[in-house]
Formats: sequence, C-alpha cells, structure tokens
Amino acid sequence: MRKILIVSSKNLSSRPLEGAQKRILDIAKFLSKKNKVDIAFIGEDSTTKKNHLNFFNQIIVFNINFLSRIINTFFSALKLKPFQNGYFFSKKMSIFVSKNQEKYDVIIFHLLRSAQYLPNDFHGIKILEMTDLGSANYEQIIKEISILNPFKYLYIMEKILLRLYEKKISNLFDKVVFISDKEIHVAKQIIENEKIFTITSAFKTEKKIFKHKKNNYKILFVGNINYFPNKLACYNFARTIMPILKENYPSIEFNIVGKINFLDKFFLSRFQSVKVHGPLNNIEKIIKNSICGICNLKVATGLQMKIFTYLSYGLPVIASQKSFPKNILIKNKQIIVYKDSKDLVSLINKLIKNKKIANKISNNGFRLLKIKFNSSKVYGNYLKIPR
Repeated sequence: MRKILIVSSKNLSSRPLEGAQKRILDIAKFLSKKNKVDIAFIGEDSTTKKNHLNFFNQIIVFNINFLSRIINTFFSALKLKPFQNGYFFSKKMSIFVSKNQEKYDVIIFHLLRSAQYLPNDFHGIKILEMTDLGSANYEQIIKEISILNPFKYLYIMEKILLRLYEKKISNLFDKVVFISDKEIHVAKQIIENEKIFTITSAFKTEKKIFKHKKNNYKILFVGNINYFPNKLACYNFARTIMPILKENYPSIEFNIVGKINFLDKFFLSRFQSVKVHGPLNNIEKIIKNSICGICNLKVATGLQMKIFTYLSYGLPVIASQKSFPKNILIKNKQIIVYKDSKDLVSLINKLIKNKKIANKISNNGFRLLKIKFNSSKVYGNYLKIPR
C-alpha cells in the first residue's frame, strides 16, 4: 500500500463540482481503494466533513484572502511566472508539502499552477495531472478577443508566461498526464515524449432520462460561465442562434446551468427565451424536456466534460468541430457535429423533427459511456505509471 498526496489549487469542498474537480476526486477515490490518499487544496473554508470527500485518509485545506492573491499575482508577473501561479499561491501550503514530503511515496499535482508546490528534494514518484495544455487554450482565446479589448494583451502575456513555465516545470516530473491526445503534438515540442501519459476521464451514467417528445422545448448548456470560452459560447447562441430558432419554434428555450457572475446572469437573462439557472446539483427536470445539450465552443482544449454530462443522461449532443472528441466518439453515431451557425440551426431542426435520429444518438452515446468509461477501466491506467 502506497501513501499518496494530492495537491490541488481547486476548492474541492465546493458543490456542485466542475469537470476538473470531478476528475481529480474520481482519480483519488479509485486510488484510495488500495492506497492511503491525502488531499491538500486551496479552499474558502476549513470544513472537511463533506460526504464527497470521505474516502480521503486526511484532508488539509488552505485559505487565501483576496489581498494576498493580488499581491502574489503582481510578484509572480515580476518573476516572469504565470499570473495564475501567484493567484493560487499559498505559503502555508508550500510549507506543508515541503515538511511532509517524506511521508509520501507519490505526490500528484493537480493542474499546472499546482506544480509550483513541488519540493526540490522529493525522491518519490512525481506526477503532474496537467489535464490539458493551458498555453494552447490561451492561444485560442486571444484569437477570439478584439484588439480593442485590453484583456487581449493580458491573455497574450499569460500565454507567453504559461508556455515558458510549461516547458521549464514539466520535465521535473516523472509523468505528465493529459486528458486526451488533442494537444499532444504541441506538448511533445516542450515536454520529453516518454514523460507524457494520456488518461481520459471516467463518467458515471445517470438514469437515462431523455425521451423524444413533441413538447421538448429546451436546449441545455452546462458549464462554468465565468470561464471565457463558455461565456462566449452562451452569448453567441443567445444572440445569433436563438432568434432564428424562435421563428419556427416560439416556445423554444435556451437553458444555462453553471457558475455565473451577477452581471453575466443579468445580461444573458435579458435575451428572449434564455433561462439562466446558476449552479444546480440536479438537472433532471431540465433534461426531461430538452431537445439536446450543446457544446458550441469556439475555444476548446482537452476533453469537454459537458459533452459527457449530457451523454450520462442519454441526452443527444450537438458539438462544434473544435470541441468534438474525435478519438473517443463517432460523428453521427454518438454525437452530432456542426460546421457553422447555419449548420447548427439545421441540426437542431433535424433533432426536433426526427425521432429516429434523436433516439439513435441518445442510445448510442449512453451505451458507450456505460461500457467504455467506468472508473476501473480508465483510472486503472494510473496503476501503470512506473513505481
């Protein structure tokens, strides 16, 4: 039995869980079956009595106040390190990892910004759960922002700093884990090939709720709307797609579920037939009357968890070419992929009118998830990482 420490900059006690939170907790839960697993993470409270964390041997939570985040971000930029390193830096967490490193056989650092907590003299197995390549994500975001927007230049700076940091820090680890092969060709330019390891995510199938009915009138988008690619996707759909759909389907609704700030909730709700729910633990009521779940991202790296959330309920999925996981799902069998806005409208129309196609996509996607993506098959790959 090995002693494993997971170090994360994500608040893992908050609910509902986002994709990255679900993934690392699923990995930890699987590893805890045959190992003792501790978790140290950045949180907003010290409450550790959470049912979804009860498989951990020990839970250590570190708080960072807002002023510290701002100061640390400033100094991180001065040191030519990513802004996010400073924003998620906790001196107490750094001291904890350094002082307790000898207790552990393996340390898993969750996301690139947690790599800063790697002790220089740790002799156990060092794993960076990178998930996806942050600099590639920022590169796509930059293309979508106007040159008149001052945030564009902050994104450019962060992308440069991220790429330098990715190259410098990644090769200090024994393995760097990605969620898909999507950015591997780029990663291989900056990370030693033998260190790269691809482990997809496991997904639990929920109750198959979707049924093709005449009164299906909802289109669902799930995600953290504070994340720029999701925000951009929601505004684009509300502004350009919904008015066209309303012409033929007056009762149609665009339903948005996920974390969202007050201003975006206010502005998105002002679009006709757009319902903004915020974060929900249960989306069954929305799915019961939904036509499809959409993943209309123009900016997408790694694996889009929202696609698999839809599939877990048997809800047909329509995805952009950018977000389509082509090495995992088969186009027109388990998922529908669109080329442009006109094609997106056409495919939604097809799902509304064609029960046979809708049920085929629904059944195939749900079946694949159930067979291929259970935790023992997927996270068993972590056991193949050299000891």
